[in-house]
Amino acid sequence: MKAVTFSVVVTTYNRVTLLEACLERLLLHQVRLPDEVLVVDDGSTDGTAELLERLAAIHPVLRCVRQDNAGRAVARNTGIREARGDILCYVDSDVLVVPGFVSAHRAVHEAAGPARVFAQGFTRNVPDPRVIDWGRVPRTDPSRAFFDTKNVSVSREILQALGGFDTGFVEYGWEDLEMGVRLKGARYRMVRSPAAFGFHIQPAFSVESLPRLRRIEEERGRMAARFLDKHPTLDVRLMTQDTVLHRLLDRIVTLGGRLDEHRVAPHLERLVASGHVELAAQLAQLVLNQYNLRELAKARRARSGAPA
Repeated sequence: MKAVTFSVVVTTYNRVTLLEACLERLLLHQVRLPDEVLVVDDGSTDGTAELLERLAAIHPVLRCVRQDNAGRAVARNTGIREARGDILCYVDSDVLVVPGFVSAHRAVHEAAGPARVFAQGFTRNVPDPRVIDWGRVPRTDPSRAFFDTKNVSVSREILQALGGFDTGFVEYGWEDLEMGVRLKGARYRMVRSPAAFGFHIQPAFSVESLPRLRRIEEERGRMAARFLDKHPTLDVRLMTQDTVLHRLLDRIVTLGGRLDEHRVAPHLERLVASGHVELAAQLAQLVLNQYNLRELAKARRARSGAPA
């Protein structure tokens, strides 16, 4: 019987420092190396190409594919097309994995055989690689997402059968969860693997990041409209907050939209200065969520032909 081959696919865009740390964990700190580490560079301009050229000359399992910047869905489809493995393990370039990561993902597929499963690894957010204690890796994951491409492995054949990732998701958000909806609809089963663990580097909240975070929420709202167009189900409406209850809660929290990031910025600064960074981040998210819902409603009206 033919041995099953295993490709780790890392898609990246302008994260050269984190990408180097990500690849170090995949190339130097694994109990068992993958058959291939394929990096899809989505048009980076920050020295990523030079880093990959240098590392590929040292590590035979590393291959690199460069494309014009086209977004996450296109980059992941490039991984489907270009990777050589039977099993594709997607890892984001800001995720640093534990030494048993590759073996844990492999074990799920070796145990499942021809069963209709994919493996979802565990991920925990940390603000900085320097705070990671590799001797105390948690075995829990707060996310309950069904198919999260930060840390997931799945047969290439399955992804091809489902038509790959939807390239209509041209902005931030939802393209992996939309694939998850299709996987669930086709009766594929998720196997969660605590040993396939990665630390997701999410910089600590700062008031200076508010404009960037607002843009992300606006993009998520527009892409949520596409998600709902494809899957107008209760599950997806709950995921995207497309319910009367979510809209009502947002109106209450933001005082009918009068409470925005500019008004709360001084209070957030005080919280950060006093060491309550996580609380500041949570309060900021409550306020910024209005832009997600606003863009979702606007996009839905545009699709229905209703006046703005």
